[in-house]
Amino acid sequence: MKNKTKIIFIFSIFFIAVILKIITFSKNFIENFYSRIVYKFISGNIGNLTSLISFSLGEILLIIFILLIILYILLSIKKILFSKHNLKDKLKIFGNCIYNIVCLVIIIYIVFMAVWGLNYYRVPLIENYSQYNDNPITNDDIYSLADNIIKNINNLKDEMKYTKVITNYQALNRMVEAEYNKVFEEFDFLAMPYSKTKPIMMSKLFLHLQITGIYSPFTSEANVNTLIPNVSLPFTIAHEMAHKIGIAYEDEANFISYVACSKHSDPFVKYSANFEALLCVLGELKRDESYSHLMSNLNAETKEEIKKYYEFWQEYMGKLSKVSQKVNDTYLKANNQEDGIKSYSRVVKLLVLYHRSINSIS
Repeated sequence: MKNKTKIIFIFSIFFIAVILKIITFSKNFIENFYSRIVYKFISGNIGNLTSLISFSLGEILLIIFILLIILYILLSIKKILFSKHNLKDKLKIFGNCIYNIVCLVIIIYIVFMAVWGLNYYRVPLIENYSQYNDNPITNDDIYSLADNIIKNINNLKDEMKYTKVITNYQALNRMVEAEYNKVFEEFDFLAMPYSKTKPIMMSKLFLHLQITGIYSPFTSEANVNTLIPNVSLPFTIAHEMAHKIGIAYEDEANFISYVACSKHSDPFVKYSANFEALLCVLGELKRDESYSHLMSNLNAETKEEIKKYYEFWQEYMGKLSKVSQKVNDTYLKANNQEDGIKSYSRVVKLLVLYHRSINSIS
């Protein structure tokens, strides 16, 4: 009877997982029903609870979960290898271990998809700019975008000389949160309750993993690595908050972060948006005469910041970061992002179309 119950249970959760997978084939259903209604209700209620505490509950639960899994596996191995059970009992213990792990994986998948994961299959943001996407994006478009960003950076650098520049994480966190609703002026369908990000306690480890922030869907918490370069803090805060309001794709989260920060009233927050956007755009350009001419227009201070930025991350480049990138790449590909970590650079296309829309209005 016990075995029959176990079979029924695993088939039941497997059936639910299959249903969720079938739902992913209808992006309009996900967009209009899940992302705009169900997700906002789930995330809003969970977020209201977890926002009452200042530390990241998701980070603590992750540590506890990993320790419990390791402990369970070690105890199972001990029972199999070092107990006095006969071979039949040992095989039964091994079978139960595999069964429990499979069930756990399926349950995690179901909960993940239900509380956030289905957002990976919503209507892409780029479809909001379909009227500006008739002409293919060329190198000239990207050079023009880069030139525009460089002008913004130079102007903001001058403006920052006459204003107090705040680089403290907690202060920036409050500042970005205070004006994040400006995103909803551009995308009203994203409007939902949100809260500021939380600092990652293991920030040093996350530097070695090359991770600037992480969103915990199970606790509806956006978490930021507070040890990253100051110039990246506002952009990263806004990026993780983009995940919180239902933006799953990395390129789209970068784009929403740019919109949020570029619309901000503080020059340093604006500067962070344009600094990160420039890094993305420069990565798409060839190192030729046009590139050199473009960079010659960039102010010396920002050039030095870019140099220090790459030196900073180079310091933490190692085997651990390569493993992290491989895991992240696999995770993204498993969640409807076929380009994996390359999807981060696709923000350039969104930026080009966004600036086309701005220029058409002006």
